[in-house]
Amino acid sequence: MIRKAVITLLIAAFGWAAICQQALAEESKFRKSFRTSYEQNRFDALGFLVRTNRDKLPGEIQSLIDEARAAESFPEKMVILDLANAMATMHKEWHGVDTFLPEIEKMQKEEIKKEESRKAEIEKWERYESFPGNLLMKAKAEELEAIGLSPVIFPHWVHRINFECKACHQELFQMKRSDAITMTEIFEGKLCGACHNGKVAFDAAESCEMCHVAGKPEAEPLVSPKKADMKNIKATADRLGTGLDLDLLPNNKLPFDKFGNIDWTLLRKAQKQPIKSIKKDPPTDETRDNEILFESPVPFVSHVVFSHKKHSEMIVCSSCHQEVFREDLGSSRVNMTEMSRGASCGACHGKVSFKFADCKRCHSKPAGETAGGMLLRKKR
Repeated sequence: MIRKAVITLLIAAFGWAAICQQALAEESKFRKSFRTSYEQNRFDALGFLVRTNRDKLPGEIQSLIDEARAAESFPEKMVILDLANAMATMHKEWHGVDTFLPEIEKMQKEEIKKEESRKAEIEKWERYESFPGNLLMKAKAEELEAIGLSPVIFPHWVHRINFECKACHQELFQMKRSDAITMTEIFEGKLCGACHNGKVAFDAAESCEMCHVAGKPEAEPLVSPKKADMKNIKATADRLGTGLDLDLLPNNKLPFDKFGNIDWTLLRKAQKQPIKSIKKDPPTDETRDNEILFESPVPFVSHVVFSHKKHSEMIVCSSCHQEVFREDLGSSRVNMTEMSRGASCGACHGKVSFKFADCKRCHSKPAGETAGGMLLRKKR
């Protein structure tokens, strides 16, 4: 049988009942007995069923083939076809009838090939988001292809070199992923168009190919910042007046941490004035200068020191409060499991900020030390 191991895994992972509820509701007494014996590896029972029900087998096998064709998902199709294959194989062995097996095996091969193509398509695009903060916008890929354009890659890191997060969030963009961005809005000076107007940055109306680069060689530096053109980065920083001094960076290159992500703390030490607002009359910049000590729940793990100053220099208060964190100290649930799923600190960390695996970036105060002048969030 074709790739029996794959089919067995599908059955184990999804279960016949979960995958084929409709088929189960309509299955005959013979099929139910055959399926149950097949799932339990009761070969003696299978042999008895096939030997004593020769007249029923053609209709049962054809019914499975028809249901597999009508099924929507790959797992559902493959589980049905696997049962059909088993039934047809035994029909051939016991009764010498080979009418159905070639058709079933052909269908299995075709479905596996289609699934492999589907996965390859997904993997082809996933690489463009392999660097933290990169967003691939391909919801309208077919419409774009019709006019000769590729999907857009938005590299957070390119923009973040000269702009703090608060320059865009929350006023221009909410800190939630969305493909709801239209060229009409951009041409009206909204969203990306607030900067991409030919003044602050290139004009979106005249430089489509600058953003629509997915699948092209031009996309490679966006996926691999270590290949970034430092001359262009320096020229952009000089034009924007952010005071980037490459001599203060290791080897005059973008600094990276041990996980291969850009070390923004080190980069900011080489930059005098990153842009915090794109308004002509920017609001007063609000920075909260205090620290919170999160007590470690276990004695062998260091406490977490949270710096409001470092965060509020980059983001506005509304980026976190009240949706991500309530303002009252200790009123929000914080744990590593939920963070890994995007809650609390996970709203940024692991996506556009350093990974949780870089433990000591947060767990920096030995468990035996006290909070001192810091605010204290007691362990739970």
